[in-house]
Amino acid sequence: MFRQNLVFDNYYNYIYNYVVIVKYKKKNFTAILKTLSANNNGIISANAAENAGISRAMLSLMSIDGRIERVSKGIYMLPDSIPDELYILSLYSKNIVFSHETALFLHGITERTPAFNSFTLPNGKRRSSALSKKCKIHHVKDEYFNIGKTTIKTFQGNEVPCYDLERTVCDIIRDKNKLDPETYLTSIKMYAISKNKDLTKLSSYAEKMGLVKKVRRALEVLL
Repeated sequence: MFRQNLVFDNYYNYIYNYVVIVKYKKKNFTAILKTLSANNNGIISANAAENAGISRAMLSLMSIDGRIERVSKGIYMLPDSIPDELYILSLYSKNIVFSHETALFLHGITERTPAFNSFTLPNGKRRSSALSKKCKIHHVKDEYFNIGKTTIKTFQGNEVPCYDLERTVCDIIRDKNKLDPETYLTSIKMYAISKNKDLTKLSSYAEKMGLVKKVRRALEVLL
């Protein structure tokens, strides 16, 4: 009986896939996918594809035969596209905000490309094991989470959530012992001479986060 059911299931899946392919074979998938990719900086979402007339079942079949690549749940790319890792990571959760070394890199006040991307979550928010293996994850009190939260464009043109420059400086000063010493010192020096620094905002953030003394000590020699 089990074998009969297995044969039936395989036959059903074969017929279903055949019907899906026949139903859509007259559509120009390549043109549709290229348009979706071009309109979203290389990303093809399952929702956008469905709105353009390509079902999720068809996307799954196309990923199997190599016409598209699945990069995460509901997110696809054309095989010749260069993935925007930060944008893809940001799609995992609305609570992700890039911070620390990654924020330094996005703001251009570090000389190093981070080996691991860093982001911050509110206390109590779960983190997936997949993200834990490839990212540095920080947690903060809920009342601190939205301080300095903004968006910034990646080098591939996608907007991602990120802390602004002053919040990032507060974070690296607070978590100095968790950073590479050279990265920390170089970034503090680059912030001190940056034309984009906002010391009034920095002071406000430091007061809200209880970091006034630490921030003052870190910057008083350089300013």
